[in-house]
Amino acid sequence: MAEGYLVRRLKEAGIKDVIVASEGTSATEGFHPTQETVDVMKEEAIDVSGYVSSCLDRGRIDNADIILVMEPYHKEKIESFSPGSGKKVFFLREFSSEKKKENIFIEDPIGKSVDFYRKVFALIKDSIEGFLIWLREKK
Repeated sequence: MAEGYLVRRLKEAGIKDVIVASEGTSATEGFHPTQETVDVMKEEAIDVSGYVSSCLDRGRIDNADIILVMEPYHKEKIESFSPGSGKKVFFLREFSSEKKKENIFIEDPIGKSVDFYRKVFALIKDSIEGFLIWLREKK
């Protein structure tokens, strides 16, 4: 969901010098998104049905300038793959507009209802909007 929305927003903003790649810290290669993901993204007019999962590796970590993660486990796994990489890892929710955050992670919706996927996507969407503001200010 995050990759699909971020790619669209970067295109809409005319930002062309950012490469977006979604990699799983524990993913199995070649899986398609869940039907719930496809359905929620279709509501946003974003087609992610052709996406396939891929696994993160040290080379991808080392070549990235910024890595956005959803959960603490993701950050820990990245740092274990590539010690010292933590300085370029951010929790996506850090960029959300929420005034009071109960936590800074976004829960994985796998196995939950489509309504839960919608709630997760709302957090992702808000956080990406904040990330885009941060990205423009950083340039």
